Amino acid sequence: MGGLARKATIIENLIKNGDVPIVLDAGDLFFKSSDIDPGISLDVAKVNAEIINESFNVMGCDGFSPGSKDFAAGLDFLMTQYNNAKFPYISCNIANLDNELLFKPYVIKSIKGMKIGIIGLASEFESDEIKVLNPLESLQNIIDEVQVQSDFIILLFNSKQQDLSKLYSFNLDIDLIISSKGRTRSSDGGSKIPTFIAGDRGKIVYKFDLSLVDNELPLVDIAWCENTISRVNDRLNKMKQGDVNANLQSLYKNDKSTLNKISKYESQIDNAHQLLENAINILEFEKIELGKTIFDRTDILKIVDRGKQKILEMGGPMLDDKGRLPEDPHHGHTH
Repeated sequence: MGGLARKATIIENLIKNGDVPIVLDAGDLFFKSSDIDPGISLDVAKVNAEIINESFNVMGCDGFSPGSKDFAAGLDFLMTQYNNAKFPYISCNIANLDNELLFKPYVIKSIKGMKIGIIGLASEFESDEIKVLNPLESLQNIIDEVQVQSDFIILLFNSKQQDLSKLYSFNLDIDLIISSKGRTRSSDGGSKIPTFIAGDRGKIVYKFDLSLVDNELPLVDIAWCENTISRVNDRLNKMKQGDVNANLQSLYKNDKSTLNKISKYESQIDNAHQLLENAINILEFEKIELGKTIFDRTDILKIVDRGKQKILEMGGPMLDDKGRLPEDPHHGHTH
């Protein structure tokens, strides 16, 4: 839970520096898994979720898209958190058993004259209490409505990989995707719609800096361009067989297949350089480790401490020697 107080510090510092941050979460926020054993384990998990919800109320959040794990304690519990929240829960495809959406499908955020559309979405998952409608059909049904109100669209997607792959083929007007499934730490947004998988629950904050000048032009992911240049140059250098000054065309003059591969690699590098040189709308991102170098915001720590006391009073699992809750990924560690 220490990560909450450090996230709050990062947000507070951005505001003090004159930035206008948009704080978002793409789901699987409240629980580690979709199934929790009933009894004290479930009671402790609920307290942890309440701590998170209350902390988000204080630190601020502009959009939270519930995922499959957020329903681990049941629909009634999640709806209680929703009713207690001072921030928007959004989803365009999570509905009750009568096919009525549980939350608003999207929100529009106005910042410095720019309108940002934020859509919530989840891949299908099993539940006896809700219906998870087809995600891509639901997104297609809502995207035009959001597009006419927005200059820039962010999709919060608690997504399976196959749904992401399908989405790319639909050519929808989406500028940025933040996904909450998977444990991968994204190093860039990939070659299609910039997509970042926010893995490592509670350990990292992904910070995006957007420079939006012309909403008719594409967003250029600086990290993807730089990583592409570095990665492809490494491949070309390996093909030089230890001679850094080797001419690849001469070295492989009798190998048409390899020459074609070299040409492809060089085109990739040229394309990345051109994107960097001509970029108008720019996306830069940073992974911020929630380590001890970041100050814990005291108002959030007080919320966490109240939760710890509640767990102790109800006879829950003991804190470790560093005062960490069982839900903390470092609980029981000696470092």
